[in-house]
Amino acid sequence: MVKRNYIADMENALKGRKKPMELLHLILGFLDFKSTEIKIYNLLLKSSLTIKQIERQLNLSERTIRKHIKKLGQDGFITRKVEQGKRLKYVYRAVPVKETWKKVKGKLQKTLDEITKVLETKAKFF
Repeated sequence: MVKRNYIADMENALKGRKKPMELLHLILGFLDFKSTEIKIYNLLLKSSLTIKQIERQLNLSERTIRKHIKKLGQDGFITRKVEQGKRLKYVYRAVPVKETWKKVKGKLQKTLDEITKVLETKAKFF
């Protein structure tokens, strides 16, 4: 499988004056977010949904959605709250793009710091 060249895609997006959301999607892909996670995040940006509603809109299994929801929640890109109807249910929503961007910047900075540390360690041996 050929790995996508996210850096070149980001450069092209910046040159082509793409929308910030398109650039954010490329960066999320670069950070190893799955395309399904990005789709779920986009869907939840538009409205708050339950697992069943996401399942119907994306035509994915409940198990798949739960797996990706868990990762997005752990990374702080979505939140959930309990709503009461006939019975209690979780409703998920995306964190606003500004907050997401801050989290992405933090992840990028952490990655750059790790790369710098490795390069500095290797430089000592040469």
